[in-house]
Amino acid sequence: MRTYLRVKGERADEVTGEVVREQPLALVVNGERFVTLLCSPIGLEALVVGYLWMEKVIADTAEIRSLEVSPVDGRAEVTLAGPVTLPTERILTSGCGGGITFRIDHRLFPRLVSTLRVRPPQLAAGMKALFGAAVHYQRSRGIHGAALFDGEQLLVVAEDVGRHNAVDKVKGEALLRGIPTEDRVLLSTGRISSEMLLKAARMGVPLVASRTSPTEMAVALAEQLGVTVCGYVRPDGLNLYAGDTLLVGAVQSAQHG
Repeated sequence: MRTYLRVKGERADEVTGEVVREQPLALVVNGERFVTLLCSPIGLEALVVGYLWMEKVIADTAEIRSLEVSPVDGRAEVTLAGPVTLPTERILTSGCGGGITFRIDHRLFPRLVSTLRVRPPQLAAGMKALFGAAVHYQRSRGIHGAALFDGEQLLVVAEDVGRHNAVDKVKGEALLRGIPTEDRVLLSTGRISSEMLLKAARMGVPLVASRTSPTEMAVALAEQLGVTVCGYVRPDGLNLYAGDTLLVGAVQSAQHG
């Protein structure tokens, strides 16, 4: 909690409230320093597991012999069952919090084929549930939320200062709890950028929905990979940018005389 001034017009009041926390987390794998992530110090075990899976360092949690996370030291030590060659070509992503990925090449991802079908009211209900479950967002506002959604209920919820970290946490928590991510919906409070879209495709998620917008590159990748992208999800509507997973009525186009 911090004390700060809330200014409205000519009036300034001293108030106490929560300010979103952010810290570096150095990830060490088999004694080798891999990468430092800027993240919120919550759900760090899920973040580490999800990030390693996303970067194809591990394929399953069974490969992890030990995992020790120290938020105080800002360090996560991971020992794997066998030796690995860590990727080295780092790509700074557009994600807030300074995202880093090593596996951005969309050619590494197969095109998704899914029988999942969802209607707009289901997405609106899921987004409402995400905001209700995002307790840190409610306290500070300066944080992103993400959730794995089956069309009826939220299966996993995660929050982080970085929207890409929140997605990694969703996957990590799903791995730790044995929850499949294939044929589910990924909900996010943040912008859908290219790396967010690729994370969804890697998870086998055929539909990504956000409270805000996608980038042009994310939409292009979605078209190539068979992922449905919905933005600006509201109770009374949304924007459909790509894909056929969303069930909608006949699309009406404006006719100009």
